[in-house]
Amino acid sequence: MHSHNLNTLLAHADHAAATATEHATHAGPSVTPGLTLSTTYTQPVPADLVSLIAAAEREVDGSELNNGHAAMTRPPYVYSRYGSPVVDRVEAVLGALEGAYAQEGDQVHAVVYASGLTAIHAAISVYKPTRIISAVGYHGTAAAIAEYVTNRPTTVHARVDPLALVALASSPNAALPAALAAISDPAHTVVIVETPANPLGTILPLAAIASRLPTGTHLVVDGTLAPPPLQYALSIRGVSAVMHSATKYLGGHSDLLAGVVAVHDPNVASALRASRGTLGGAPGAMEAWLLLRSVRTLGVRVKAQVAGAAALAKWLEGARTGQVKGIAAGAVSAVHHGSISTIEEASWVAAQMPGGHSPVLSVELASAAAARALPHVLKLATAATSLGGVETLVEWRRQHDNGVSDKLVRVSVGIEDASDLIADWDRAIRVAVRVGELAASSSSSVQ
Repeated sequence: MHSHNLNTLLAHADHAAATATEHATHAGPSVTPGLTLSTTYTQPVPADLVSLIAAAEREVDGSELNNGHAAMTRPPYVYSRYGSPVVDRVEAVLGALEGAYAQEGDQVHAVVYASGLTAIHAAISVYKPTRIISAVGYHGTAAAIAEYVTNRPTTVHARVDPLALVALASSPNAALPAALAAISDPAHTVVIVETPANPLGTILPLAAIASRLPTGTHLVVDGTLAPPPLQYALSIRGVSAVMHSATKYLGGHSDLLAGVVAVHDPNVASALRASRGTLGGAPGAMEAWLLLRSVRTLGVRVKAQVAGAAALAKWLEGARTGQVKGIAAGAVSAVHHGSISTIEEASWVAAQMPGGHSPVLSVELASAAAARALPHVLKLATAATSLGGVETLVEWRRQHDNGVSDKLVRVSVGIEDASDLIADWDRAIRVAVRVGELAASSSSSVQ
């Protein structure tokens, strides 16, 4: 294994990528990297011209070579669309993060992008598929795949219900969904799996899926809802790439847009970077700097969020079964979270998610009106989309995703103390239920 544990890696993995010219000050090297907004970089004088320029300048005006030409070596940076110091540093840390499980000497290569959807599009495009098979819950990913297919008429796309893949873990002989069973050209097939799947948190058995795919199939995992240390998708044999919307847990503060693709193959990483430079998919300097700042504390933040989500899910399950005083049975009709799932005790779940379950959970209430009201009556949560931030975010999911129940509320648990959250939810659910009753009564009177 690596000689350092995860939090140590996150704090120090980019030291080799740091350069003296990036962070040196008159007082010595800075502790944190400087934020350089420049889009372009000074280029060195060609080595074969240094002495000629010096001679010519002395002849023309007697000047000395005082502009640093002789001392400069060729910098690795030309234009920020192709790379910059802070992008190199954040990619070093993210590569160490995704490869923290690996044996010493193994390397994972991370490539960062301007958004999560840019990253998923890149992870598809780099393999040049003629067939895409997806088992995803997030509507944005489905839209990104549709965009790829629309512009490539020879590429076909088939969707698979994520729930149809869960059975593969418990029964090696379980039938593959037809789309997976029909793979005939694995080298030109990309299978995209989102696990846990948004918004219900369905956990898909990556090892079982990978083992049933024909050799050469490109298996891409969207691990946004469960970043390391919760899940190390690339540790599973047969996984080609993992991507994250870095806007979420990797960023963790709801103040940046970014994405990342991580791969084993350095040639694939080079192809991703080349395409990113051509198409302009790199993040800006500010976003890359914020991401580097944020990922340092990922392990600490996620640990607190996991504990809070598990405690809230347990309380909500108690409310669902009528065990919470003042909340009638049926007010909460369903709770979706890995910690209370029927597959929670399965050995493959513990092996795939060694760091615990995602801090995202979903709850279904008795009525659509109650579900719509809930995000607005909580005092320790913000009614907003997205997830992964240090603050709890709650949304009526139907507002953004027509494919889910209108009674579903998605919750991204922050770092707040679990007892405070539960007390807030105890009150808010009773208020939301009453809103639902009033809405039903108003509707009945109108009729």
